[in-house]
Amino acid sequence: MASQYDILLKNGHVLDPTQGINQKKDIAFSDGKIALLEDSIPTEHSRKTVDVSENIITPGLIDIHGHYFEHIVPFATRADSVCLPNGVTTTMDAGSSGWTHFDGFREFIIESQQTRIMALVNLSALGMMASKRNIGENFGPTIGISGGPSTMLNPERVGELQDLRFAQVEEAIKCIKDNPNTVLGVKIRIDQDVSGEANVIPALERARIVADATDSFIMVHVARVPIPLSKVFEYLNPGDIVTHIFHSAENNILDEKGYVRSEVKEAKDKGIVFDIGADRKNFGINLSKSAIEQDILPSTLSSDITKTRPGAEIIYTLPEVMSLYMNLGMTLEEVIECSTKTSAKAIRQEGLLGTLKPGSIGDASIIKIEPGEFTYSDGENYEVSASRKISPKLTIKDGKIWNSE
Repeated sequence: MASQYDILLKNGHVLDPTQGINQKKDIAFSDGKIALLEDSIPTEHSRKTVDVSENIITPGLIDIHGHYFEHIVPFATRADSVCLPNGVTTTMDAGSSGWTHFDGFREFIIESQQTRIMALVNLSALGMMASKRNIGENFGPTIGISGGPSTMLNPERVGELQDLRFAQVEEAIKCIKDNPNTVLGVKIRIDQDVSGEANVIPALERARIVADATDSFIMVHVARVPIPLSKVFEYLNPGDIVTHIFHSAENNILDEKGYVRSEVKEAKDKGIVFDIGADRKNFGINLSKSAIEQDILPSTLSSDITKTRPGAEIIYTLPEVMSLYMNLGMTLEEVIECSTKTSAKAIRQEGLLGTLKPGSIGDASIIKIEPGEFTYSDGENYEVSASRKISPKLTIKDGKIWNSE
């Protein structure tokens, strides 16, 4: 009898929020797809069987915030080094590239990696290629947009939206339309250093035009935003993403008494996606815990992963972010849902990715909950002690077992 399936995962505990499954099952893959999900599938029906007893099978993890434009963006990392080894089969680059060099990003980075990479085009033509360059020491004082010395911009940062002439709406629209299977929307960073306060509203207005013209969405970085979040929300529609939503700098989600602001609750109810983006300086452990205690959970968990560098010696992978939030009050089921089902919906891949339904793309992550003593910290050096973590054990992408060789 000829084998029906390419791979069979046997004796694993399947946790798939899209189907409400949380029990022991077998899962078979064929021709790059999920072929069958049953209580028991005979081993003789598959060319290869992997016993995953005492492990959890989830849909392939989705990290909707990372930076992968390696060698061009100073802090970008290599997707295949940080995604597939950690159970992440799909990721989204969050605005590393502007339209000017997106063709190169696609050809030399996106298409060269085994990880499935989607992207947001940066509203700025520069992308993030000049980010965090120290220009004050070598090139003299920062020049303001009007031509005079700047009073609002950090001389040690070069922000891509400090000069709105780089925020080229028509070119960003063209980039999205020219790359319909890769570019999913537009990214803007509107913190004090990247844009300066004067450019926040114009940047939001231009991003809205781009998203509306392409039937796509905006991801907006709100850490250190110099205006109230209520003003930011005015420019966002259901499906738009606010990343670094649990940052603890000025203009965060909590009021002066520590309660979640009413406009934040309204935005979440409206359908705006609340993404973590757990770069250590862009999320707060104490604020996260307070939000979760007030039943404001993130919509999606993401890493904002980059390479380590001075000032960012600790970078968290997506399973580490999931582990952190599991120890801040979220359940295992919730952190998996926020890294699969809702992440797929956020990037408009619902039903294709983030699910183990037969017929969907054959991605799966095999993980194990391991006990121990672990510590996680944020950019303000607040720490949380953890007694368990999510440990990735095996990754299947497009119906094939991934290995680093």
